[in-house]
Amino acid sequence: MPWSELAAIPETYATAWTCLFRNLELAPGQKLLIRGATSSFGQAAVKLAVNAGAHVVATSRNAERFAMLEALGAVRVELAGAGLSGRIVESGQFDAVLDLVGNSTVLDSLTIVRRGGKVCLAGWLGGLAPIADFNPLLQMASGVYLTFFGSFVFGTTGFPLADVPLQAIAQDVAAGRLDVKPSRVFRFEEIHEAHRVMEANEAGGKMVVVLA
Repeated sequence: MPWSELAAIPETYATAWTCLFRNLELAPGQKLLIRGATSSFGQAAVKLAVNAGAHVVATSRNAERFAMLEALGAVRVELAGAGLSGRIVESGQFDAVLDLVGNSTVLDSLTIVRRGGKVCLAGWLGGLAPIADFNPLLQMASGVYLTFFGSFVFGTTGFPLADVPLQAIAQDVAAGRLDVKPSRVFRFEEIHEAHRVMEANEAGGKMVVVLA
């Protein structure tokens, strides 16, 4: 396996794996919605969930990215936006939602899961504006679970990096069951272009800079 692929695994896949299989306790056959799936984190989550046998529905703001997510194994892609719970046919039936959009959608995500379902807030693609006048007694759906995960907790008590099966993930890659190829690979002298691509939102996935 080339170093450029190995370099794409650690933080992105470790974070996605922890969200899916620790916080959400995702199991084969379960229905999972991933909001913000075209980000590199979202794509990693789609791949890991599909590889684990989950039924994945994804969202994207750009209809031109639907085919890419379907190629990764999503059974369907929905157009992202406010009020998704009123537009998606499985609303109220999902076992889990991985919400990478953030505060602007998390209350809607809580209405999409079934009773006993779980929502993991793990991103802020929609910005960090607080939820206005959040009142759990009035705005949270009954009988559902809300959790949060951020990669900055790796290495703290309760979140050892050794908990993540990076070796098993690498073995799945080597066996062809999981594709972790970065969308772009840059040489070190191209790092300015890498920053330009990232800031222009042209990456299309994980980018890696190699030193040689």
